[in-house]
Amino acid sequence: MKLYRESIIPSSNILVVKEEHFEISEFPLHHHPEYELLLILRGSGKRFVGDNISEFSSGDLCLFGPDLPHTYNNKHLSENRDIHQIVIQFNEDFLGKDFFDKAPFKLIRALLDQSVRGYTFTGHTLVKVTSMIKSLLRLDETEVIIQLLAILDILSKSSEFELLSSRGFTSKLDHVESERMGKVFDYILKNFSEEITLNEIASIACLSPEAFCRYFKKYTRKTFSEFLIEIRIGHACKLLQQHTLDVNQVSIQSGFNNISYFNRKFKSMTQKTPVEYKKAFSTGIKQKAIT
Repeated sequence: MKLYRESIIPSSNILVVKEEHFEISEFPLHHHPEYELLLILRGSGKRFVGDNISEFSSGDLCLFGPDLPHTYNNKHLSENRDIHQIVIQFNEDFLGKDFFDKAPFKLIRALLDQSVRGYTFTGHTLVKVTSMIKSLLRLDETEVIIQLLAILDILSKSSEFELLSSRGFTSKLDHVESERMGKVFDYILKNFSEEITLNEIASIACLSPEAFCRYFKKYTRKTFSEFLIEIRIGHACKLLQQHTLDVNQVSIQSGFNNISYFNRKFKSMTQKTPVEYKKAFSTGIKQKAIT
């Protein structure tokens, strides 16, 4: 997995709206100079944004700032790898130079400035904006511009969001570092359910174990062990939500050979034991169905 820098918007366009259907096989870690709003209509897997890794699923909405490395991956899934999404890409000056520096748009200016870390939106904000984004596909160019401005206005006033990448993350990576990290991410996603030794993963990056530890911590702000556990616990959460496996089976399929260690790490990250998490998720589904 290499880091690709894309140039997306043709010089004749001020923004791009597109609906995409594809199967993730090798969706590269990439970045581009445009802002990007990405709405997942169908699909699930893991999302890398800067130094953040998390699960994505149908209905997810993210905003990525310029040159923020990101990728979506579902190689660990045995089936249902199809992705259906709507993507909106626009330049800083799509409404004119310094447009968002004017007083009426100071909240949108702040939203765009913070998007260098990546946003994901939830709650009523997500519900409202989702329908607005879908409508962009039916509008003419002038209407799209007006609607996008309205979408950004809603997002800028919302408190229903999470910033994905850490405050200290820097996206200023050279080509060699980016290619190395892409290979590391790819290898982890393919093999996280098996034992991965430090020597093994360091060799993927063509570094000594000591140099790899320094490099990985500098990029992700986490140790390799912490990062791998996050991947495994995230996968375990997904398996527990499906209610087809018991906790011991989930532990093994997520890369944990010791059930006590799995339980301890799971509770440390989720504030619940696997059994409590499974029960809470099941209760939440039932309550949602009733209401």
